[in-house]
Order: sequence, then structure tokens, then C-alpha cells
Amino acid sequence: MNSAKYMIVLLSFLSLMSCEKTFFRPEPENNPEGIFEELWNTFDRDYAVFDERGINWQEQYDLYRPRVDANTTDEELAEVFKQMLRSLNDGHVSLTIPNERVYYSNIIIDQEIDIDLFDLDLVKSKYMQNASLEKGNGGITYGWIGSVGYLHLPYIGANMFDIGEVLDYFRDGNGLIVDLRHNGGGDFTYALSEFGRFTDEKRLAFRSKTKNGPGKNDFPEWFDWYVNPAGAYFDKPIVVLTDRYTISAGERILLAFKTLPNIIQMGDTSSGALSTKVAKELPNGWYYTVVTQKIASSDGQYFEGLGIPPDIFVYNTAEEMAAGVDHQLETALGQF
Repeated sequence: MNSAKYMIVLLSFLSLMSCEKTFFRPEPENNPEGIFEELWNTFDRDYAVFDERGINWQEQYDLYRPRVDANTTDEELAEVFKQMLRSLNDGHVSLTIPNERVYYSNIIIDQEIDIDLFDLDLVKSKYMQNASLEKGNGGITYGWIGSVGYLHLPYIGANMFDIGEVLDYFRDGNGLIVDLRHNGGGDFTYALSEFGRFTDEKRLAFRSKTKNGPGKNDFPEWFDWYVNPAGAYFDKPIVVLTDRYTISAGERILLAFKTLPNIIQMGDTSSGALSTKVAKELPNGWYYTVVTQKIASSDGQYFEGLGIPPDIFVYNTAEEMAAGVDHQLETALGQF
């Protein structure tokens, strides 16, 4: 090796050595105290919405750290984590322990509160008279309820590629119900390209910024997410139905719908977990998710931790559902 090549290699090696602190953090210790520190510090560094959720994370450390020592069992450590994460009440924060049910920070999702107040099978059998259709490999259920079109989206993803064909099917209807109840989220980027039939002009759907450093205010500038017109404009009146299980990309597409002049949101407030989550692993093999992003609506409102409230609140009850009555849906049909 000649001297010039040797010098390049040496400088490269020294450069890597000098950047070690920048690119690498010490491996966390695989013991109760080290695992606690790893989880708490990751949230302290990466979690983006403490302010929106009104949480002082240092207070959580002061409360729960004394409960963990070298003799803490797995069962005790798991309970400490669950209690600490519950303070966030965030549907995008979860803890996965092998051979156990996934734990969700959000109490409604974790305990499945009022989960039976929506029943797609009831909609299909009673209101659509067993004449429903499907697109997107089951990702869209649609059909007529009288002269009103109905479509249900259980998630946001590649199913959105079939939205245009579904809207063509409803071209002669009096209006459309877009049912986002129990929409579990997905990937909003699919909605970006396929939302164009719903709008006649470019509209700002929402803004986002993602943590890019360990400091509380380490964020880049806002990134603007737009929906643009594409194809024949669907100009019918639209009612969007939501509930407490409308979450994530389901809430992002809801923000896009809320910018339209021809929609009404009805039902219950959405979950309030709009921001992107990232999955991570602890030294003992447990997995968890942490939220690394802020989302603001087109008019600058934050709905993280609050949920997006409907224009008209309508609630189903267990008694109505047991009697085969979807009061939210029936109220939506009354808008046309």
C-alpha cells in the first residue's frame, strides 16, 4: 500500500473513532434497573407529544424508578411499565411481552371499552340487506342503503386504490356515508394519491414534524401534506362516521375530509393518536412502541390525546345494538 492510500485509510479510521460517541450508544444492561432506564430514556429522548398529553415525564421517573431494583421480577417490572405507560393514555404506545396479550397505553383500546357499539355485520345484514360488496381484498365494504351509498374502511392502505371504482358505483346516489368507525389506521400515503376524487382543489390536509434529536424541542420545520384533485370530482354530500376506535391513519384521512365543504363528521370523537409510532426492543426481548411525531390540522389545531370531535355527536348504546339498531348510522342516513 502506498503512503497516500495508507494515509486515507488511517484518516478514515480515525474519523470513525472520533465519531463513535455520535453514532453509537452503550448497550443497555439486561437487568431490571438497566431495562427500566432504557425504556424511560428512550421515551425521554424520542417521544414527541408530552406537551399535547400534559405529561411531565421526569415526574414519572421519580414515581416509578424507586420501585425497581436488582431483585425486581419480570412480573413486577412489567406492572411498573404498564402503570408508567398508562400515564400517556396513548393508543400508539404498546408493550409486547412474549406469551402475553399486547398491552396498550390507551385504556379504551386496552380494555376494549364499548368495542361492541359498532358491528359491521349488522350494517351488512340489516341496513344493506345482505347485498354488500367488497373491494381491496376486503379492505372496502360498500353498497346501497336506500338511495345513499355506504362504504366502510377498516384500515387505510392499498385498499384505497379501489376508491375511484367505488365512487363511480355511487355516481347516481343522493350522497355517501364514509364509515371510519373501528378504522385501525395503516399508511396514509395511500390516501394521498387516491383522495383526489373527493376534492376539487388542492387542500392542506395536515402538517407533521418528526423528532430529529434528543432535546425536547429538536424538530425540523413543519412538513405540509396536501391532497390534490384527480379524476372526476365526487360532489355529493358526505357524512363521515367516527368512534373512539378511529385511530392513526384513520384520523389523518379524517383531517383531509374535514377540509372539504360538503362533509359532516358524526358519531363520537376519534382516538387521538394521529402521530407515527416506531417499534423498539428492550434487552430482555420485550417490544414497545414510541411516538416520534407531531401532527397539526390545516388550521393549526392539535388533536393528539384529545381526538377529533364530530360536528354532531351521536352515540350508540349497548341496548340499541342488542336490539339490532345502529343509531349512529340511522342518524347519518337522516341527513340525506
